[in-house]
Amino acid sequence: MNKRTVLVGSLAFSFLVGKAQEHKKSEFKVKETEVELLYNHYLQNGNNSAVTGGEGTEQLTVYGPSFNMDKTIGKNSYHFQLGADIISSASTDNIDYVQSSASRLDTRSYSALTYSRYMENTKTTLSFGVSGSIESDYASFGKHLGWSKTSKSDMRTYSAELQIFNDDLRWGRLDGVFFAEPQFLIYPVELRNQEWHDEYKRDSYNLSLGFTQIVGQRNMIGIFSILSMQRGLLATTFHRVFFKNNTRGVEQLPNERHKIGVSVRWNSFSKGGFIFKNSIRGYMDDFGILGFTLDNETAIKLSPKWTLLPSTRFYAQKGAKFFAEKGEHDVNERYYTSDYDLSTINTWTFGLGWKHWPTKRKNKRLHNFSFRYFYYSRSNGLRAHTISTSFNLMKKRRVKKT
Repeated sequence: MNKRTVLVGSLAFSFLVGKAQEHKKSEFKVKETEVELLYNHYLQNGNNSAVTGGEGTEQLTVYGPSFNMDKTIGKNSYHFQLGADIISSASTDNIDYVQSSASRLDTRSYSALTYSRYMENTKTTLSFGVSGSIESDYASFGKHLGWSKTSKSDMRTYSAELQIFNDDLRWGRLDGVFFAEPQFLIYPVELRNQEWHDEYKRDSYNLSLGFTQIVGQRNMIGIFSILSMQRGLLATTFHRVFFKNNTRGVEQLPNERHKIGVSVRWNSFSKGGFIFKNSIRGYMDDFGILGFTLDNETAIKLSPKWTLLPSTRFYAQKGAKFFAEKGEHDVNERYYTSDYDLSTINTWTFGLGWKHWPTKRKNKRLHNFSFRYFYYSRSNGLRAHTISTSFNLMKKRRVKKT
């Protein structure tokens, strides 16, 4: 997830610029290139794997290198992203109960390309982009269209974004041959005697609306909402469910889901070099899930070159009406899951990191680098650790317009 903060500076300097200098500047445009190299390392363990029906190891390791590039030429901006998640999962390995099988190690590759255009006369930005993601049991193609507008006073901003994702959930596209034709839905090994699902596609539509208002010199508030709809195969086909009569089946969920989320954000720039980014979010869907999130990210400026980055997040969730623990479902139920992601849970996330801006004379290209650590704890015993590093390189120059 990428986060952006808009800082509004003083405009007084504009009155000091003469007409001759303004004319000279208009003959040039700014070219700026920003490159970000990132690496995330994620470790997880727990004992409620949905692959084995709600009990069993959730051990998981993800190695996640990625590359982002933003290029601005005058009023045109381009964003390119390329990354991979290399996943080693003892939980997924239990699809066929064969230790160190092909399902234990998987790779998800993803990329995105976005173009945006800023129209100075109306202070409006339009953007559109495409994205793609692929792994052995999943392929996704995404499109998005975005719009934002800032008021004449630069104190208020409105935004809207539409995202569409089309997914194919068949297995086999990376099985031995790169980009092979997908073959089938993957089921637990002992349940492959029948077809549990006759759908293998999933479509998702997300509409995001936002409003921000600068309050005084040091505060910004924002209200954001998201409306989502999903259609198609929403169950995970290799998740087992154990019934009260000791039989078992494949997870079954409705083929349509509607979600709504609303959040309020407050950013405060206080004296002493403290920046607080706070948010409250509510969520609900027609699976019966209700969610509530409190989030804080703080930046403590220790010096012009060093910033400390503590953070904390609390999340509470009322579970889906289709969830039950292992052995608690009735065989006559239409929908059922033992995936604890859909259960009643509370979670805490604590983070600590730092960001450094090196001396420009010694590092003409390196703009900053950062290191962050996050600890995640869930009420059902799941624990996770994330280590994240990033290096940000920047180059800016003015070129004469042609």
